Amino acid sequence: MGLELILTLIYTFLFGSLYLGIALGLSIISGVLRIFYVAYPILFLIPAYGTWMFWQDAGLPFEISILLSFVLMFVISIVVYKFVVRKFLDAEDYMLAALLLVFLFTQEAVNLVYPEAAGVYLPTLIVSGTVDIGPLKIPGQLLLVSIVSLVMIALYVVFFVKTKTGLIMRAMSQSYFHSKIMGINFDLMFVLAMVISSIPPGVIMLLIAPIWALNPFIGWTLFSYGIMVAVLGGLGNLKGTIIAAYVIGFIHSAVAFTFNQPRLSGLICLIIVVIILALRPRGLARAETIW
Repeated sequence: MGLELILTLIYTFLFGSLYLGIALGLSIISGVLRIFYVAYPILFLIPAYGTWMFWQDAGLPFEISILLSFVLMFVISIVVYKFVVRKFLDAEDYMLAALLLVFLFTQEAVNLVYPEAAGVYLPTLIVSGTVDIGPLKIPGQLLLVSIVSLVMIALYVVFFVKTKTGLIMRAMSQSYFHSKIMGINFDLMFVLAMVISSIPPGVIMLLIAPIWALNPFIGWTLFSYGIMVAVLGGLGNLKGTIIAAYVIGFIHSAVAFTFNQPRLSGLICLIIVVIILALRPRGLARAETIW
């Protein structure tokens, strides 16, 4: 029983940090733009398959291919904002439909060019093998993902709390009307929010690519965890996102290791999230503020 408890606690940290990294960009977009960004899964697909395209098809060096895939992701994020988000900002139902179509189009295009049988693989393994923690062996790359996720959330918290641009974005999320009176350049701030929110899912995708088999539909799988974390935490609230990530990480770990039912972990997480939201419809933290 003691070993199961230690495993549960360790994997609460590992899974919780992973889910935090997955949901971070979604929370930022929801917090600044006040939209539910259903095209978010493309931010997992573009870095992975974009890197493969530049590396294998264009024959560029691997490091350059990674950089170009992020540039491509930034460009697509800006295009989506200008031609979808901004156009339908006052018609949320049409915006959600358009964003969903953007995601589905991207997914099907990736599946057409690089089906699962293509065997896409990215050599982004940094920590091979396992790391010994007492009697336990922990996947080294997963531990790295956890550390990177914590570093990213720390940087974004500092950005929103300490920098002038971050404070402007927080002001915008509170009141578009009063922000306009103060002369804030909305388009610039919204574009910047779209760009910076695309970085966490891209980084996480590249880090988990060697340990999580790539396929064109992986974006939706990761998005489902991102939704649970972001909604449970209070859509757009980073404090809530942090708490919710580790709550779901604990549930996942407890079901998998303490109760030895790993196949039920996702379902149990979803059930508990629904119960919590029934009691606290706005999530664990105030969704009205980013931090």
